[in-house]
Amino acid sequence: MEIIDLKDKEPVQKGGRKVCVLVEEPYLQMNHVCLEAGGEVPCHKANSNVALYVLCGEGTLSVDEESVRMEGKKLFRVPFGASMSVRNASKDRLEFLVVKAPHPDEMKGATAEGREDGHFVNIVHFPRIKEGKEPDFVAWFKRSSEIFAKHPGFLSRRLLKSTEEDGAYAAIVEHRSKETFMAMHVSDDRQELFGQVKPLMEGMPTPEFYQIVAGRRKG
Repeated sequence: MEIIDLKDKEPVQKGGRKVCVLVEEPYLQMNHVCLEAGGEVPCHKANSNVALYVLCGEGTLSVDEESVRMEGKKLFRVPFGASMSVRNASKDRLEFLVVKAPHPDEMKGATAEGREDGHFVNIVHFPRIKEGKEPDFVAWFKRSSEIFAKHPGFLSRRLLKSTEEDGAYAAIVEHRSKETFMAMHVSDDRQELFGQVKPLMEGMPTPEFYQIVAGRRKG
């Protein structure tokens, strides 16, 4: 379980508002937004399916041609592609959560006719897994994938088992860029997780790095 304390997060000033990133994952983005009196989020297109939840204060949410009062204990849902803006016309601070699912970057791929060009890919060839350790290895991969998925830029991580050779595995790791992948690769999470899997293998993994230049998923 992970507990995120909003008081521990450092907000970033964006125009007349403060924004704090709480969750940044392939299929979920969650931000904490603060608007002081008179502040606003300018009109823009919703870049994913958006939900807003007021923590304190009041404001006005405009979606396309409709405007409604933002207040506590209500969830405001905005469809992908709609024009939206938020304004705080009160004398008090307005704070709200913005939840986007999936991550806006995933929506870009969905609206670009399935193109995936530009993503960074790491193909890992694992050494032979020690006899009797394959269930532990697969369990480790699933557990470690959950941890790696929390790192910025993570897109996917899949484990492949050879149909030709017993005990032979490979993995395909997709990241937004080489920079985000390397940041994950040198993280404390990676060092700890590699220490857990090393005793299960008869050697060291062999990585190969690629950049996707063209592709399409069948929708």
